[in-house]
Amino acid sequence: MRSIKKFFLWSFLLNRRFLKKPLFLFLLCLIPLTTLLARQIPGESTSLLSVGVCAGQAEDELTARVLAQLTQSDQGSAVRYIRYHNEKQLRQAVFDGDVRLGFLFPKDLSALFSSFAAVPASGTGGALSILGQAFGASDSEAVDKKGMQKNAIRVICGSNDIVTKMEKEQLFGKLYPEIERYVLKAWMDVHADDFSTDKEKRDAWLDRVLSDSTVTGNFFQLSYLNGDLIQDQELNTYYLSPLRGLLAITLILICFAACLFLMQDNQRQLFVWLSPSLRPWLHYLYLLIPVLDGGLFVFIALSVSGVGSGLSELAPFLLYLPAVCGFSNLIRVLTGKMTLLSASIPIVVMGCLFLTPVFFDLQIIPALQAVLPTAFYLRTLHGASTLLPLSLYAAVTSGASILIDWLKNR
Repeated sequence: MRSIKKFFLWSFLLNRRFLKKPLFLFLLCLIPLTTLLARQIPGESTSLLSVGVCAGQAEDELTARVLAQLTQSDQGSAVRYIRYHNEKQLRQAVFDGDVRLGFLFPKDLSALFSSFAAVPASGTGGALSILGQAFGASDSEAVDKKGMQKNAIRVICGSNDIVTKMEKEQLFGKLYPEIERYVLKAWMDVHADDFSTDKEKRDAWLDRVLSDSTVTGNFFQLSYLNGDLIQDQELNTYYLSPLRGLLAITLILICFAACLFLMQDNQRQLFVWLSPSLRPWLHYLYLLIPVLDGGLFVFIALSVSGVGSGLSELAPFLLYLPAVCGFSNLIRVLTGKMTLLSASIPIVVMGCLFLTPVFFDLQIIPALQAVLPTAFYLRTLHGASTLLPLSLYAAVTSGASILIDWLKNR
């Protein structure tokens, strides 16, 4: 009974010491502040990527219609298209960083789509291009070279990176309905005997049919691996999705700060009166107390922001706290010096940012990913992994750090 009272007394005294430290209070205040700022992002800035578009010289009717559709306000879109009046403004916007890349449309976009409609399947591939086999046009290769290349959409970018490649595919998807229209019109022209002899009537009939068959419902029903459905409002808060990972990294920073405070107190021989067999346990408690404080702030912040999953996230979150303590304590006892521990902090933070699914789930260097607690925690959520790996990680790192600490204090 006395041991239990002593445990709670030490916990209370340690917690009071931490609440008097400005750095610790700053890290705690950073948690709700980050969440508040993330939620106050203006609607216009919620897009992940800004792209510039403009028409080359005088635009045709199709180009005007496409640009109007691209630049219309869509708060749920991950890409925001900004229209510029000429190529010079577009290039300057890319140079200044106002947009990631720019698309310069040809003066005759309909010519580009018409050329595509005449290309056989061997030239392009895809379901629509199969219709090109019915044309049998001997000059289809010439059409491809003279039509598609001459009227191609030009891409202006500062670097040819993965974002550029992905955005070209995204734009092609937005242009697909218009491409489909031109391919079908070309097919009807070849098979005019089966339709009205009046081309304008055929085109009007096709436009009406395509308009009536426009998809307005949702083809996709998203769910996590544990079966929880992803609500529509969650899809539009993608800019908040890294918040859980960033707050998880904040807990690691809090624990590293506690490690530095602990090493300072050990240098001052503050705990020299305690028996060597109990010091490793006190050291672990020393780290666990501020992590519990930070964990409370993080869990409340996740719930308020709408990113958290409520009680269903509680189990992995509670396991993540000792995992953070075990990981940080293990780094502390292995480095042994404040300078080495301080030098390891940016390395750990960079590893958590890029090797764990905070922004991207990169399946690279599995051995390094398995070292970081954020990888286990973030993949445990929503059933991507069971609680067992996270539990084992917390137990192994905590037990190993206490054991090594005990061996060094004998």
